[in-house]
Amino acid sequence: MKSNMKSGLRSRSMKLLGLAAKVGSRELTQNIKDQFSRGVEEISSGRLKTRIEQAKLIAEHLSQLKGAAMKAGQLLSLDGADFFPPEAVEILSKLQGKAEPVDWGIVRGVLEEDLGEEKISQLKGLTIVPEASASIGQVHRARVGDKEVAVKIQYPGIADSIDSDLKILKTLAQSLLTVTGRKVELDETFDELRLVLHQEANYELELKHMQEYRTLMGNDPAFIIPVPVPEFSTKRVLTMSWERGITLQDWMKTNPSLEDRNSIGRRLLDLYCREFFEWGLVQTDPNYGNFMIRPDTKQLVVLDFGATLRYTPEFRRGYVNLLRVIDSRDPEAIVRASIDFGLISEKEGPESRKLLADMMILSLEPFASNAKAFDFKDADYSRRTREATQAFAQSLRFSPPPRKLIFLHRKLGGIFAFLKRLEAEIDVAPYWKQMVEAQVVD
Repeated sequence: MKSNMKSGLRSRSMKLLGLAAKVGSRELTQNIKDQFSRGVEEISSGRLKTRIEQAKLIAEHLSQLKGAAMKAGQLLSLDGADFFPPEAVEILSKLQGKAEPVDWGIVRGVLEEDLGEEKISQLKGLTIVPEASASIGQVHRARVGDKEVAVKIQYPGIADSIDSDLKILKTLAQSLLTVTGRKVELDETFDELRLVLHQEANYELELKHMQEYRTLMGNDPAFIIPVPVPEFSTKRVLTMSWERGITLQDWMKTNPSLEDRNSIGRRLLDLYCREFFEWGLVQTDPNYGNFMIRPDTKQLVVLDFGATLRYTPEFRRGYVNLLRVIDSRDPEAIVRASIDFGLISEKEGPESRKLLADMMILSLEPFASNAKAFDFKDADYSRRTREATQAFAQSLRFSPPPRKLIFLHRKLGGIFAFLKRLEAEIDVAPYWKQMVEAQVVD
């Protein structure tokens, strides 16, 4: 079913304000009920029920609005998974499902405004049904001359709606947090979301990042990066070479050998180390659809450079220093370095500090120098890591997700999820050695 997207700025604002009003009304009703409740348990139960109802409202509205609203909701369900009530996260996680495409007439209007009819006529065989759709745009297929191209078209009104969407969503997110008893300021978290969403809505910037990424990658045959087509690209239209490949899910159905699965896994780890420690330029969107595999050559096709972020040498040196302290396995030193780096607030108590050190030391297990091949499908390690992360995050009272690590660790977490899906068995100790010994240059 195609979506008739709510694209007008006024319409979007009214929808979100209506959502905020509904959420606020339920909050007021719950406050009144609290006045007549008999005990703490009854109040807590009532508040949780209210938050679940609020989350359902939010998910329902965001899936219709697409754009920044839907994208931010997706990110909150991922990066806030350990911060918000689990019932609310489960509901918001439904936004991770496949986005419904927008009617062809709507996206063709963007092509007409940005490219004009003459250039549209040169896009031979332009498909009406999109090959893929997401929260801020969809991809169609065409030919320019004798070359197949992918034409990514942004939904109308996306860039204009980002600030207003996020302003209202921040209020809603803060409401979801209150049930946990936390006093967390989300200003920096939403500032980072705003920065990245504005960047993703600027296809001219994505084109530049794609070109720079291709230059940095050089002639490495292990990776395929699309070739942008500037003459058919604008701020809302991005045309690039069509690159063949299949998804990880489809590739795994072919029963690839462990050797081949490990080869793909190593390429992902190699790529991350080069991106962050060498280049300071990281494609931070770990969506499975952004990494395609060519079955015949085992090459990795890297797509979508909208959320490509630049990390300064100073920040990367600080990050490497933090990794070195974690490598010492000294709990007190780990906590001190984490506070200095901005990972947690100085205000956090002894429980959070201990849980932080425990979580960090546990994270070293796959990288142990005496390790052989680490089995990424190890359910026990995944369970222990998940429990440690949740315990730490739920103990926090003052610390929001660290601004500069939100998207970086989203990428790293995505790679580990990819390795788990690959059922890879890789000795990753050399990668840890490479990270802690990295010499970041200006």
